[in-house]
Amino acid sequence: MKLITFEVTTPVGPFTRLGAVIESGGEIAYADLNFALAASLAKEGSPRPQEMAGAIIPAEMLAFAAAGESSLEAAAESLEFLHDTPEAEGPRGEQILYRPDEVRLLPPIPRPPLIRGFAGFERHLKATFEKMGLEIPDTWYERPLCFKSSCAHMAGPGEIIPWPSFTERMDFELEFCAVVGKPGRDISEEDAGSHILGYAILNDWSARDVQTGEMAMSTGPYKSKDWCWSFGPWIVTPDELGPPSEIPMAARVNGETWIEATPGEMYWTFEQMLSYSSRDENMLTGDLLGSGTVPGGCGMEIERWIQPGDLVEIDMGPLGVMANRIGEKGERKPFTYK
Repeated sequence: MKLITFEVTTPVGPFTRLGAVIESGGEIAYADLNFALAASLAKEGSPRPQEMAGAIIPAEMLAFAAAGESSLEAAAESLEFLHDTPEAEGPRGEQILYRPDEVRLLPPIPRPPLIRGFAGFERHLKATFEKMGLEIPDTWYERPLCFKSSCAHMAGPGEIIPWPSFTERMDFELEFCAVVGKPGRDISEEDAGSHILGYAILNDWSARDVQTGEMAMSTGPYKSKDWCWSFGPWIVTPDELGPPSEIPMAARVNGETWIEATPGEMYWTFEQMLSYSSRDENMLTGDLLGSGTVPGGCGMEIERWIQPGDLVEIDMGPLGVMANRIGEKGERKPFTYK
């Protein structure tokens, strides 16, 4: 299942809804999962279909993820109902299916509780540390290490990424993340997979000239990483994705392919990252565990640099395409991407 958060415009203002992607014959549509379940319950004769649907499939991603496996199963059944009844409407005539041009996709979780930015790929870490005059510490080989980042600006599909006033070397990253579904504490590595809702693209926009000095202080990156992330366009559940190591990936700038890669095996797996992070610490629904950049997956490694006005597309096959234009300093508004 591909889970989305979308915004629909109505006469009384915009509303944010939980949805899923439906693909058929090369075309895609977006389904409102809450209204789909309500329509199914109404057809079965439920006296209060909308109230029941709200309890089983909340219309907001964090609440839905926290509801657990039963809500995921109900969502799958609702999509089957729509497959058999594509003309269905909600109990009060609500629209259920949308064309992509009828809604605006937002980050699947607009405000995650926390981002943990790991470095799961040794070859990338070696290449970038060498360019910064640093060495990988021995502790990285002993346990999964990360930095924790602000979630204040999570950019969605089609959003302009502002060029920060403090950098001349802005960079993108071919990176993806695991999204925590079931919360927990002291989670074993064997059980960690059951706590993962799914996977998504997570583009860690970086100010490389600032990052070098910050990491030399051994406090980890700060402004060079904190100011913006791109997340989306959807969260793919593990049953639909397959092995993350085999995801086809590409980065395109103004339509030109700069990078093509398959990540391969991670030195530290998401299960190991989640288990280690949960030691004596609460993992919350919606926490993001960043994979770190895949080998060869950023401009710094290939010594090519993006510029204001560039269109950057991060393409990860089943995880979708995250397209963002780079704006001038301080510019932030949606743009139309086709």
